[in-house]
Amino acid sequence: MLNIVAGGFYGDEGKGKVVGYLARKDKPYLVVRAGGGPQAGHTVEKGVVVTQIPSGFVELSSRLLIARGTVINPTILLNEIDKYSSYGVRERIGIDYGCTIIEDHHIELERELVERIGSVGTGTGPARADRILRKAKLAQDIHSLKPYLTDVVAEVNTAVREKKDVLVEGVQGYGLSLLNHRFYPFVTSQDTTASQFAADVGVGPKVVDEVTVVFKAYVSRVGKGPLENEFSQEDIKLFGLEEKGSVSGRARRIAQFNWDLALESLIANTGTQVALTNVDRSHGNNHRVTDFRDLGDETILFIVKLDEFFREKAGSYYKGIPLISTGDRIEDMVDLRYKIGSLVG
Repeated sequence: MLNIVAGGFYGDEGKGKVVGYLARKDKPYLVVRAGGGPQAGHTVEKGVVVTQIPSGFVELSSRLLIARGTVINPTILLNEIDKYSSYGVRERIGIDYGCTIIEDHHIELERELVERIGSVGTGTGPARADRILRKAKLAQDIHSLKPYLTDVVAEVNTAVREKKDVLVEGVQGYGLSLLNHRFYPFVTSQDTTASQFAADVGVGPKVVDEVTVVFKAYVSRVGKGPLENEFSQEDIKLFGLEEKGSVSGRARRIAQFNWDLALESLIANTGTQVALTNVDRSHGNNHRVTDFRDLGDETILFIVKLDEFFREKAGSYYKGIPLISTGDRIEDMVDLRYKIGSLVG
């Protein structure tokens, strides 16, 4: 099975935790990072944050790949490989020959975007621009990366043909898509839907079995741009929802769960299943719960109503909300994927 994990809002939804859990639980043959660059940080669990290597590195049996659609900063990437060397990352990771390289001048060029639209400032956008202008360096041009270079497209498609499980880790969120005219210019430097992540990895739509769209039980966003029903800073403190971006360190803006945006995102991604995160923070009484029946009544009602809403409005590809994250540890998850009478099927 090939499963693509995508963000449903503006990033920060908890994709790293979901990918880490799915990797640990399902032990896929490959875990592949698709898209983004070092500006897209993923928190696997408390204190474990990555920006370049796949969040699924926590499963020691999986081969780790960085797909050609990902922009990489060699220094940051090599530092992450060293940081998590105790997990055997150095022996298990492969970097596609065609990944675009961030150079120092790209970081300088992005300073203007930091002020104008709230970009994180890692140089990812200018590096992509140079790729379009056919003057960017690629991973194959960087000597320090040579021990890790591979043809990710070939590896993924071989695994698919051999019916081995592949978990694809998308980045950021639907509301940050470069191609979404309603949010432009407060967007990132690429499309951020499952279709793009498939292209980043080098597969076509026929081999995609599942698309897992990740939503928080509320909405958060780092930087400038539209955010409906945004909470005041006083309310954020009152509700205990203060957060900081995993890369930028900036305070995240917080808003109510956006039903219309969630539906739009689910349809745009043709999401087959939903992972809902942070219910332990939004509703309380759910901390580290792993049995659906132990969730608070308010939380269960919200999940059931959301599932009914998606079933009524989305296509027949949608199957339910089988994953519900309840804490900052990988194992803090309600998993209904294989339960009879669950929200799946």
